[in-house]
Amino acid sequence: MKYAIFDFDGTLVDSMVMWRSVGKTFLQQHGYPQLKFTKQSSNDTWEQDFLAAVNSQLGLNITYEYFFGWFSEYVKEQYSLHIPLKDTAYNFLETLYNNGVKMCICSSTHRDMMQPAIYRLGLSGFFQFTCHCNEFGKEKNDSSIFLHCMEKLGAASPDEVCVFEDAFYAADTARKAGFYTVGIYDVTEHKIQQMQEICHQYINNYTEFDFDKADL
Repeated sequence: MKYAIFDFDGTLVDSMVMWRSVGKTFLQQHGYPQLKFTKQSSNDTWEQDFLAAVNSQLGLNITYEYFFGWFSEYVKEQYSLHIPLKDTAYNFLETLYNNGVKMCICSSTHRDMMQPAIYRLGLSGFFQFTCHCNEFGKEKNDSSIFLHCMEKLGAASPDEVCVFEDAFYAADTARKAGFYTVGIYDVTEHKIQQMQEICHQYINNYTEFDFDKADL
């Protein structure tokens, strides 16, 4: 393996439970009752959808600016102080780095939210760069963001690059674009069977990764 693209949340760090519960946390911290339905969408409009539900169901008039300000500070605090690495991730990254693999992070999380965790967990030296969906202008249901990372790493084609993802939709995008795709287990992803079917490898932790199968 010469090149690797890593997702961040749920793949390198154990943060997806925090993301899935951030709406409920907002309601709890403000003393509001829980909504009948607080499931968050997987797209980039979940903040607006959640706030619309809060205002409609609870008869409030919370502005998006206020909610996003609270949300940003809460998430930054979690990344700065609490979010842990996924099991065996650090040793795996160290092994790849020591073997000359060029790596990057491709994430839906904003740069200023994510960076504190990267530095706190000692990951910054492993990666050539980080790529963020909001800056690039495309989500991971569009293969162009993976192709952009591939080119920036210096790879000539997708079949030279290993993509690590915990989310089915992102892994599916990478696989269909021709990347060697590795799914990693996260408790919040419910499409495990589909992940196992479409990924070249599906692992519970990084000790299960088969280097012989990924001879890229």
